[in-house]
Amino acid sequence: MNNAFPLFFVFVILLFSISGYAQTTASMTGYVQDSDGKSITSAQVILRGPTSGAEHVVITDKDGRFSFSNPGAGPFEIEVTFNGFATKRLEVSTPGEITITLEPQPIKEELTITATRTQISSEETAVPVSVVDREEIDRRAVNVVGDIFRTLPGTSTANEGAFQVRPRIRGLDSNRVLILVDGERLNNSRTSTAQSGIETGLVDTSQIQSVEVVRGSGSVLYGTDALGGTINIITKDTPARRAGGFHFGGAVDTLYSSNENGRRGNISLNGSNNFFAFRIAQSMERFENYSTGKPDQAFLDDLRAQGVAITDDGEVLNSQSHGSNTSAVFRFFLNDTNTIKASYDRRRGADIGSPGLVGVFSGYFPFSNRDKASVRYDAVALNKYLQRVSVSGFYQTQFRNFTNVLTVPPAPPFFPGLYQFSETVTDTKTSGFDLQTDWVLGDRNNLVAGASFFNDKNEDRRSIITSSTPTSPNQTFSNTNNVPDANLSNFAGFAQDEFRINKRLKLVGGIRVDNFRTNSDPTAGFTLPNLTPGQIEDLGIADLASGLNVSHTSATGDLGAVYRLSANLALSGRIGRSFRTPNIFELFFTGPASVSGAFVVGNPNLKPETGVNIDTSLKFRSNRFAASATYFNNTYENLLATVPAVDRNGQPIFLNQPGPPVRVYQTQNIDRARIQGFEAEFEVPIKISLGYLTPNGNVSFLRGDDIEKDEPLNFISPFRTNFGVRWENFGKAYFFDYNVRIVAEQKRLSDSFLLPLNQGGNGGPERGFVNHDIGGGYHIQRERFMLRINLGIANIFDRAYSEQFTFAPARGRSFTFGTTFELK
Repeated sequence: MNNAFPLFFVFVILLFSISGYAQTTASMTGYVQDSDGKSITSAQVILRGPTSGAEHVVITDKDGRFSFSNPGAGPFEIEVTFNGFATKRLEVSTPGEITITLEPQPIKEELTITATRTQISSEETAVPVSVVDREEIDRRAVNVVGDIFRTLPGTSTANEGAFQVRPRIRGLDSNRVLILVDGERLNNSRTSTAQSGIETGLVDTSQIQSVEVVRGSGSVLYGTDALGGTINIITKDTPARRAGGFHFGGAVDTLYSSNENGRRGNISLNGSNNFFAFRIAQSMERFENYSTGKPDQAFLDDLRAQGVAITDDGEVLNSQSHGSNTSAVFRFFLNDTNTIKASYDRRRGADIGSPGLVGVFSGYFPFSNRDKASVRYDAVALNKYLQRVSVSGFYQTQFRNFTNVLTVPPAPPFFPGLYQFSETVTDTKTSGFDLQTDWVLGDRNNLVAGASFFNDKNEDRRSIITSSTPTSPNQTFSNTNNVPDANLSNFAGFAQDEFRINKRLKLVGGIRVDNFRTNSDPTAGFTLPNLTPGQIEDLGIADLASGLNVSHTSATGDLGAVYRLSANLALSGRIGRSFRTPNIFELFFTGPASVSGAFVVGNPNLKPETGVNIDTSLKFRSNRFAASATYFNNTYENLLATVPAVDRNGQPIFLNQPGPPVRVYQTQNIDRARIQGFEAEFEVPIKISLGYLTPNGNVSFLRGDDIEKDEPLNFISPFRTNFGVRWENFGKAYFFDYNVRIVAEQKRLSDSFLLPLNQGGNGGPERGFVNHDIGGGYHIQRERFMLRINLGIANIFDRAYSEQFTFAPARGRSFTFGTTFELK
């Protein structure tokens, strides 16, 4: 970030923070009750000034009463929320005494920020959205945030272990899915798209408040990487503003998982008054090797043939991870309409294994760290038209070490053996800012417009020790770089307009323009491979090591509509463009590939991946039934793939060096693909004498085609369904969950993918599986404290299986126990 940004930030604060409001000595008091007239303790009551945007929050006492002293001049909007009841909103013209009655609501209302950059009901969005709140995260007793995506419609996972589970959305993963933390990028430009992806384990599960998953393109609002979808991980915030002195609180969270002897603990302290609020938290976690379900010999033989290190009793070697997290959030209430939020997050991961990757080739992460500091200024209700201005800036570092060890035993007298210890340290620093303005242009028109910037600066360091055996005194040392020192920056402007034609029809349209600049510097240890001048020219890499400056501009847009067929039924649709710019890894990586006998070179001439995304949805919601159905059709062009390189005459390119031939590969824009499918979900609460019994579930069907090659697209799970039954008593103090997940076998794969393992293929179709989970718990909430206890059994029948297109097997049966105790 340049020096102009801090000055700009201060200027905005000074410009918008000089506002206030008139106060009166009147008070607003009231009583909250249920439909039977019984008082409701610990309900949250928000008093909001509709014109000023000022908010005051109180909690009802043991008698269900609340009070606001000196609320100011009316009119007011009052919002009351309590677990298990429908949110009640009402307008009050003047201060006084009111009684508010809450009605039971077995189906939660889902609110999302990510889909439109403003808070809106998921029923009103033109794209499908799933929201998983903290209560649901605790019920599922997830080890890592990636576990959430196993059961949502249209999503699946890649990788295993307690740190490296990554999401797939509609068949795309890695850098083709954008992951945000509190609306700011977690993705970085150094991560390999083909071989890995951003680690969701860099976000501590105990610090998460909710996760929002938007399926479909998010490029208009968030830019590059949002081809398949956008995931926004929203972390826990400070308590709400409280009048009447400083209020302190705290919480202790624990989780135990028997399978891998996993333990996680978190302690937090918070407080707030009329001018200031804070939350600080510390957590630690430790997960040992996990075990798959009870395996038979055929299952073990199949895994070992793929190179997975697994014991006879199912323990997956090298699947451990350890970590800790420190977070601090501070919020300053300058007045009723201006706030400043500052936060710091320090995540540490250590001894993170790559599950099953042990043997001739072993790999693990000695450390994977993330530090992030951010600050945001918000001003609301500036005038009749400008309702909100938000300016934020952040600085993030991702610092990790990937170590791999190649051990080939000696074969005397002909081969002395080979031992190679390689350590690659990547240091990626990201800085960015975001400006967003929310406008109300008349009774029908709402506009969100702004600008954003980010800059990824990356430095690599690779050290290699080579000898015949680990204990050999004859060792050679080398320091090389596969990626030069480089940075990728992006500046963008965006606008999205929502125009309500009438009470039934709403149009939503957006546009975004991005400019990208990628610069690399001459870097010690980064050199061109041993190739002829003609081959270097054919590959287009003549200037790769001497420094490059690459830039391009992308423009994208979308148009959608939401039509209310009735009060409960809505039809929505959207068509839009998406894109992903080539990152630092794809442009510059030059070095040995993960496949033996191959060498990869960079390609500074890559074009962005682009897509045309079409979504149509039908949504129904009432107090007794909620359901949705979505059809989507996404066509992508210029998809990047690493392929064998050829010269101008079509001849394969090999390194010019003695010994066995080493084929040269390069990332190129070669593929056109179409991914289409159907997603549906439902929830049906049935009132019985002991509470609500709620059948629920979702179904996803995907079909992928490589248009360029006229063959099936690999890494697509065709049919996935989740079905469950949940019981809760009327007060939601007790619950019981049962869930079954069914994934069909995938036979529709390319011929090359179906080849035997010894011929470079998958060895056949991807097997389907069925998995059963149960859980239950107790939840008590009072005026000053809350206690939640969760028990569960994952993979009840201890079946051995693997998630589709994942190297390591899935976790076997595990008993989980989690607690949350909170003082308010």
